[in-house]
This record gives sequence, structure tokens and C-alpha cells, in this order.
Amino acid sequence: MKNFVGEQATFRSRKWGKLTVISESFTDAVDGDLVVMVGNPTQSQSPLVRIHSECVFAEAFDSELCDCKDQLELALGRMQSAGAGILFYLRLDGRGIGLAAKVKATALEVEGIDTFESRRLIGEPPECRNFRSVGDYLKGRGFERVHLMTNNPEKIADVEAAGILVTPEPLYSNNASIHITRLYDTKRRKFGHSIPHNASDRQLNLDLSDE
Repeated sequence: MKNFVGEQATFRSRKWGKLTVISESFTDAVDGDLVVMVGNPTQSQSPLVRIHSECVFAEAFDSELCDCKDQLELALGRMQSAGAGILFYLRLDGRGIGLAAKVKATALEVEGIDTFESRRLIGEPPECRNFRSVGDYLKGRGFERVHLMTNNPEKIADVEAAGILVTPEPLYSNNASIHITRLYDTKRRKFGHSIPHNASDRQLNLDLSDE
């Protein structure tokens, strides 16, 4: 198989305007991962950044069990409003357990098992991702500070480990359904995510200039 890592294409999205997509390799996915540039984030000293893991069930089939599609669209919307941003699209479906294992875990979740326990019951770790390579990528391109859109303390820690100053920006769904409310409760209690109990999306007025 030919190696096309490092190739890029610029096109207009029907929803998000002009995007530049770069092929990179952050995971074990044989066909690589993506860096999506909204506008020109290289002009910002502290750009908006989102590290997003692929979720076929939500993004392609609109699953009601998770907020992955909501987070993807919220992140791109904030980048568009800010005029620039960087989205890392990682091929880590199921928080890294892969698509086939996720099918088995999802069958348990439909029966009422939470997303943490569903992984344990099929013999997989609830969280097996690592984001340090994203931090190294940012550092290698001269970024010293970022506004990282996440509720996940592990993403913050991995990017900071690369020597980058991180300002966390919360990112959670608006008008959470009963399924998402239960998901958020699990993420708070079992994954340690920073999601308030009255979670609702708030378009933040971010200062992306020098701090």
C-alpha cells in the first residue's frame, strides 16, 4: 500500500466553509488520520483545537446513545465563528477498542449497561487512547499554547506533556436527551470528565489573541 501521509487538499464544506485537510498518522489505522484546518490557525498564538475520535455510529447513523456527532459539529461551529481552528480526526472508534468490539459493547448499552461497564464486560479497557502524538504534532509546528475543546482530563494531560500550555474549553451537548444525560453521568463518575450537572452548550466568547 502506498504511503500518502502528509498529503493535503483544500475544499469548501457545505456547512463549515473552507477547510484544509492533511493526512497524518497518529494511530494504528492503516489509512491514517486527519488534521482539519479551519481558516488559518497558524496565525493565532493560541488556536482553538479539538481532538476528536471517529464515531461511525453517531456520525454516519445518528445513534442516540452518544454525543460524538454533537461534539464534532459544536467544535467546527466554534472554529468557524472564531475564524480559525484545528480539528484532529483520529481513527479511534469506541475510545480505541475498534469498530467490531464497539458493536458488541453497544449491544450491551442498548440493554442498559453504561459505556464504562460495557467495555469491561467484553474484556476491553474503557479508555485505551493516547493523545501525546497530537501534542507533539502541535509542538513541532511551533504552537506553544492552545484552547483545547474537551471535557477529558487525559487529553489535557497528554497535550501538556508535550510542553504546550492548555486552556481547557468545555464541550458538551445542548438539550441533552435522557441517553446523553446518563452518558454524562457515567463520564463524570467513572472517567473523571469535567461536565457540569446542568450541562448545556454555551458559545463562549474566547479571547484567542495573546494572553
